[in-house]
Amino acid sequence: MDAIRIVNVSGNDRPSDILIKDRYARLWVYNKDLELLWKFNHNNTGHFPYGYDFNGDGKDEIFSCYNMIDSEGKLMWKLPIDVDHTDEIIVDRFNPDEEERIAIVSGWEGFMIVDKQGHILKRDINGHGQRISAANYCPDRKGLEICTTTYWEYQGIIYLYDCDGNELWYMEPSTNGNIIAPVNWQGDGTELILLNGNTALGGMLDGEGDRVVTFPDDGHPDMCAEVINLTGDARDEIVLWDDKKMYIYTQDRPCEITDKEYIPDKYPHYNCSNYRGEFSFAKWRDLK
Repeated sequence: MDAIRIVNVSGNDRPSDILIKDRYARLWVYNKDLELLWKFNHNNTGHFPYGYDFNGDGKDEIFSCYNMIDSEGKLMWKLPIDVDHTDEIIVDRFNPDEEERIAIVSGWEGFMIVDKQGHILKRDINGHGQRISAANYCPDRKGLEICTTTYWEYQGIIYLYDCDGNELWYMEPSTNGNIIAPVNWQGDGTELILLNGNTALGGMLDGEGDRVVTFPDDGHPDMCAEVINLTGDARDEIVLWDDKKMYIYTQDRPCEITDKEYIPDKYPHYNCSNYRGEFSFAKWRDLK
């Protein structure tokens, strides 16, 4: 098996169905009692299918590679692409004036924004697109910005797009393996972009592409990196590790905002995967 994801094709109060897949031909969906609900093997499944209630009926549809599959396992539509496969997927109203869109990176088929009916609205074939994230990286702009990075051949090129998929900038920070996960570091509603734990070339970028947070030269490992909230407030910590040791980094001062707290919606821990697209959708909590 290649991936496991918790979905809700049964219309339950909370996601409890189990999707499993191989690489890259078949997927199966079971209920919480491990009874097979349906299987799908018509087209490439990609790395990590996405479950989302696109039609508002209380049940997830499954977007898998280039395929939209209904809650009963029937193919609704597919994108007009037959090569490579989708690596990462995010769904949201990136532009607050539009309905939900599907943002994907699909290897040599590039970065795409797709509507719920399967129309490709924006496409940028910019190298082997591998990772994608969406967050409020540029608070002065409308909606959410979308960040992607490339692997293979031209490695580690980072692109930032506006909420409609128009390129804002690109850069080549000289390191592959960039995580590009959104980081709630300051607690003020502005997200940073995590590259990796490399002391010289890693750290975090702001929405202008400037490296604004670096890691100390303290002997920490930089093989792997993860963004996760660990210490109790809503801000994120950064975990760096390899097969021998782990370091955890947090802020060196309290959040300056005291009357409210920025608590963005992020990928649920139960669906963590190396191939998840990262997102951070803004939400505030009043502390008064």
